[in-house]
Amino acid sequence: MITLSFLPFLHYGFHRNSFYANVYLVGVVSLGLLSAWFSMDDKFGSAAYRPIRATAFAIFGLFGIVPSLHWLSLHYDEFSSSFDLKTSFISLVIMGVLYITGASLYAARIPERFFPGKCDLFLHSHQIFHVLVTAAALVHYYGINVLVWHVKSSKSIEGGEKNGLGTGASG
Repeated sequence: MITLSFLPFLHYGFHRNSFYANVYLVGVVSLGLLSAWFSMDDKFGSAAYRPIRATAFAIFGLFGIVPSLHWLSLHYDEFSSSFDLKTSFISLVIMGVLYITGASLYAARIPERFFPGKCDLFLHSHQIFHVLVTAAALVHYYGINVLVWHVKSSKSIEGGEKNGLGTGASG
C-alpha cells in the first residue's frame, strides 16, 4: 500500500520532469520489494522480528520525505501561492503521520502491552494499525484528487483553455 501511495504523487508531482519521477520510482519499488521480503520471509515473520518489520515499513514511509522536499524546492513559488498545493501537501503529510503512528503502535504492541488480555477482541494494536492505514488511504485519496485537479486545471490554463475541461472550447 505504501508503494502504491507514492505513485500518483510521483506522477502528478513531477509531471514536468519525468527524470525525477523515474529516479524516485526506482527507489520506491526497491524499498517496496524489500518491505515485501520482510513481510513474507519466515524468519522475519516471528514475533521477535516485529520491531524490525515495523521499522522497515517506517523507513519506507519516511523515504517519502525525500521526494516531498525535492518537490517543494522545485515548486516553492507556486506552492506558497496555491491553496490546492498546500492542501494536497498537508494531506500527504497527514497520511505519513497516520502510517507511522499505526506502525509504531503495532511495533510497540500498544495498548495490549498495558492491558494484557483486555484488548484481545477490540482495540488490539493490529486492529488500530489497520484503522489508521484506512484513514491514511482516505486522506491520501483526497490529497491526490486535489493535486490532480490542480495539475489538470494548470495545464488547461497554460494551453489557453478557459473552461478548464481540456476540450479547447473557450468560454
